[in-house]
Amino acid sequence: MTEQLPHSPAAGAFTLDAPTLADVPALARVHVHGWEVAYGHALAGEEWFGAPAIARREADWTRWLTPGIPEADEGTFRIGRDRHGAPVGLAASWPPRDREPVRERELSILYVAQAWHGSGLARALVESLLGGSPASLWVAEDNPRARRFYAKLGFVEDGARHTDPRWPELPDLRMVR
Repeated sequence: MTEQLPHSPAAGAFTLDAPTLADVPALARVHVHGWEVAYGHALAGEEWFGAPAIARREADWTRWLTPGIPEADEGTFRIGRDRHGAPVGLAASWPPRDREPVRERELSILYVAQAWHGSGLARALVESLLGGSPASLWVAEDNPRARRFYAKLGFVEDGARHTDPRWPELPDLRMVR
């Protein structure tokens, strides 16, 4: 299991900004913690939730935040911090990875520490990234909480379904707005 993330929310007790390379270790921990909360019922082991997973996410976030690398230059990133400045949420958007995109942007990553669910942080991260712009996203079919959350933001399922070979037990549904 990943470590517990610091600090519980208080009303209005978060800030948003663009992450930097200095945030990479914390981003990796929040990202893996988010996976554990969302998918721990279906995935198991260090491949997904232990130190190796955190190390892979550190490499990913380093690549995504390094200027001059296409993934960094094409991406938009936000980090949510608690009142002490500790990262407790993250979001990323890129051009869609679909073969035939249905929107110009995709909400590709959104994770908030479990203690921050319901605090408004996830909504603020999405609004900061996308505003009210049309976008697509892929969400695990077996994640009704996330599907309800995205529906509140105006996303609707469009009938597209995809199964990633890395986690065949978690098929994704596409949502658009």
